[in-house]
Amino acid sequence: MSSKGEKKKTKALNAPKAVHIHRKENTWTVRTRAGAHAKGASVSLGVAIRNFTPLAKTLKEVKKILNNGDIKVNGRVKKDYGFGIGLFDIISIEKQKVFYRVLIDNKGRIILTEMKKESNEKLCRVEKKISTNKGIQLTTNDGITIMGTDAKVGDTLRISVPGNKVEEIFAMEKGAVVYITKGGHCAEQGKIAEIIPGTASRNKLIKVEKEGKEYATTAKNIFIVGKDKIAIDEIK
Repeated sequence: MSSKGEKKKTKALNAPKAVHIHRKENTWTVRTRAGAHAKGASVSLGVAIRNFTPLAKTLKEVKKILNNGDIKVNGRVKKDYGFGIGLFDIISIEKQKVFYRVLIDNKGRIILTEMKKESNEKLCRVEKKISTNKGIQLTTNDGITIMGTDAKVGDTLRISVPGNKVEEIFAMEKGAVVYITKGGHCAEQGKIAEIIPGTASRNKLIKVEKEGKEYATTAKNIFIVGKDKIAIDEIK
């Protein structure tokens, strides 16, 4: 029997940890489609609008809003309720003058933080760097590819959307402001006190200082969000 394509729903109990829903309230939930963000670190646009905002109470209402072209993600109109959104994405509903920034809570679950005004800037982390015939190519955590930018793996780019133009580079260095994305200090902020190089058997460690106290975490658990201060105001 031939395949009918990717499944459009998944059982609520099996939804990724990042999806902040009542898992026993309904049997099924919307399945996040493959896209820019990893499925384990994203939530579908339909669930985000229905469960995290007062704009809609049912998926039917969400679909109507989306089909009208009222919702933009990172400056582009999105009509797919299964489209995945992830950390630092921007959701804009211009007709109602409502704007959200995607963040995470202290348990690593996706949340929406309302912004006072519309923003066209977001942060993305460099995950991969390769040399091509056209020059150096960077790939970010949200699937964006950028050519000819002088940044290293682990650095953060402040870009303007929807054009994905690099406005500033935040290097992984001592004194940089970080946002913790995993672990016991998830969603906290601090400054890099020390960078401990990795070995063949151990990942690179970052010592983070906050209010006079220090703790260590792996480099993959941090997101550089500024040099001396937070680069975007909506981070709580």
